[in-house]
Amino acid sequence: MNRRAISIIAVTGVLLLAAVIAIFSHTEPPPVTSEPSFVAIVTTTQALPEKTTVSSITALPMYMIGSWEDKLAVFAPPDTAPYQVYDVYLSTLPEEEQQRIKNGIQVFDESTLTALLEDYTS
Repeated sequence: MNRRAISIIAVTGVLLLAAVIAIFSHTEPPPVTSEPSFVAIVTTTQALPEKTTVSSITALPMYMIGSWEDKLAVFAPPDTAPYQVYDVYLSTLPEEEQQRIKNGIQVFDESTLTALLEDYTS
C-alpha cells in the first residue's frame, strides 16, 4: 500500500475511535426535581468505653437571606459574598423582620426563597 492510503486509514481509525469514546462517555444530566436538596454534615462524638457513640445529621440551607450594606441580600452557603442584592433597605421593613434578616433566614428550597423574596420586595 502507498503512504496516502495508510494515512487515510490511520486518520479514519482515529476519528472512529474518538466517536466511539464520545458516544460511550456521554452521561445523562441528573433529573430535575422539585424536592429540596440537602447537604448533610455528619458529626460524631467519641464516647467513653462504657458509653455509646452519639451521631447527629445537620442539613445545610440552600440559601440564606440576610443583609449586605443595609440592603436585602441572598447568600448561597458556604459563600460569604452575596449571591444577589436587592434594592430593599432593611430600614423600610418592620423591626421584627429587620432582626430576622440580620440574624439570617435559612432557606432550604427554591419555592420558599421565591415566596420570601416576593414578600420582602413587594
